[in-house]
Amino acid sequence: MARKETGWDRLAKAASDKNGRGRRVLVPVLGSGFVTQAALDGARRIAARGGRRPRPVDWLEILRGVASDFGLSRAAGHIETDVPGQTTLLWDSMLTELAAERVSPTSRAAHKWEDELRRAVAERLADDRATTRVSRPFVRSFFKLGWEDVLTFNFDSVLLPDTARPAQRLDGGGARASLAARAGNTTVWFPHGHHADPRSIVLGARAYGARVAAMQAAFDEHARVPSPRPTERLPSWVATVLERPLLFVGLSLTREEWTIWWLLAQRARFLARRPPAERPPAFVFARRPAPAERLEMHGAFATLARACELLGVELLGFGDFGVGWQKLARALDWK
Repeated sequence: MARKETGWDRLAKAASDKNGRGRRVLVPVLGSGFVTQAALDGARRIAARGGRRPRPVDWLEILRGVASDFGLSRAAGHIETDVPGQTTLLWDSMLTELAAERVSPTSRAAHKWEDELRRAVAERLADDRATTRVSRPFVRSFFKLGWEDVLTFNFDSVLLPDTARPAQRLDGGGARASLAARAGNTTVWFPHGHHADPRSIVLGARAYGARVAAMQAAFDEHARVPSPRPTERLPSWVATVLERPLLFVGLSLTREEWTIWWLLAQRARFLARRPPAERPPAFVFARRPAPAERLEMHGAFATLARACELLGVELLGFGDFGVGWQKLARALDWK
């Protein structure tokens, strides 16, 4: 009896499709979990050679450092590693704490403090050369897979060559939503900004709302043009998400990721009138929490599973990160 096709099989098929330039059509959509895995891989390589294992900086540590720099004790007390989907509201809590506790005739409004906090985040990311350095072997092997496009929702430069900096792409409508750089033959998109331009960083409800407006402009522009050919280059990251198969890796995809869920809902509506065989698939690589983990983790995973089901996204669940990354490597033919 033939083996039943699995989601990993369908991912392998999507990953094997290439365009006329020999580049993979599948688009990885990356979050901080990808950087964590890259850093862990690099640290293991160094330890195997007898070197001292480096300690890369993670996202929560950056937020703790910024909160400490600005004396935000209340916000710092809420930074917990085991509560998913809190960053947006935590960021706004930091802003309101600053605005409320430093009231004077010349005090700044919350949006002015937000510029200061963004600069502080950008400076910490720019100074975190250790993470970039230790991640390089993993990142190089990832780019050797031959991607045409990669989206990263991180603000760092881990995916970029030393001299590369993202710039606005002005070759499509809604250019405000198209910050990109080149890494070899791959276009790397930064939908939530980059530390080289601190004001581009998307953190907090206000910034998310502004980004959705920019995404709507890019969506409307793309919806007005005829469907592109599979080999055609696309002018914005929004158009790329609408037209290409997607693989989400290293993103918690909680309900706080408003921009991502807004676009996935728009994508489902946009593709609904195409025959099923012509709709590009989307996959989410996500760890299933262990029975002993907190209820919040199980609730977040159940919410993710239901959201994927409703929007036609395939959830690739696994219980152990080591096993999950091995399965992913096999599906992508990543050696």
